[in-house]
Amino acid sequence: MRAKPPTTCRTARIAAALLVMATALPSPTSWAQGANDATKAVAADPQDAAYWLRNREGWFWYRDPPAAVRRPAPPAPKPPRELADFEAMQRRLEDLKRVAVMNPTDANLTAYMRYQRMVMNKSEHFAERWQRLVWTVPDLDYGLSGRPTNGMAINVFDEQQRERQAQTIKSLAATHGLIFVFRGDCPHCHRFAPILKRFEEEFGFTVLAISMDGRAIPEYPTARPDNGMAARLNATAVPALYLTAPATREIRPVGFGVMSMTDLVERIAALAQDAPAGARQP
Repeated sequence: MRAKPPTTCRTARIAAALLVMATALPSPTSWAQGANDATKAVAADPQDAAYWLRNREGWFWYRDPPAAVRRPAPPAPKPPRELADFEAMQRRLEDLKRVAVMNPTDANLTAYMRYQRMVMNKSEHFAERWQRLVWTVPDLDYGLSGRPTNGMAINVFDEQQRERQAQTIKSLAATHGLIFVFRGDCPHCHRFAPILKRFEEEFGFTVLAISMDGRAIPEYPTARPDNGMAARLNATAVPALYLTAPATREIRPVGFGVMSMTDLVERIAALAQDAPAGARQP
């Protein structure tokens, strides 16, 4: 029996090995399924996929970041036509005025005066419409929240205000007093003394009268002579009246010269609002 050539044996062995490898390798369908699975893995989580499957990243491919989309700015709201008309009217009026001032001819003055009359008519119409709106909208009527403008309502408002001021001053009189600085030869002091005396009696204040020249006046016959108090109070004009709180030794001027009863009430009531809480009677 003739032996087989070595080449034939080697070829047979290679063919057998290839056959074994072919049986061990997956089928083409499995390859396609594997490729699909790899693609799905990249789509699901690119970080988990093999770097060679992510060939558009890293050093395989340089990809510029997407350009930011610049949105156009919204258009500015167009100003109302009335605003432009008003500004044009103001400019026209000012121009006519300047021309008339620099060249006051009859024609220039007439043009300015006629245009000014037109502007005044618009202002009058505006004020009329304003008033009519106030009549129908109570919260816009200042007369209902502040001092009224109607004569009868003013009387009611003033009466209520006087009552509130009187209560405030009477409460203040329990903790405060008045210092009255005068001169016996001062006619204004003699005119003011009766008013102060009536105020003292009506509201219960205690008045300390100090005479700068040692002379008394009928309403305060027991006035004390000045011992330097007038200088400490800086009483450069008489009559002078001061509000004092003995508990705190605070002294504040009420006024100088002749004051009416209404002036005294309003001024002392105003000072009462600024008085410290500890110096007022609860």
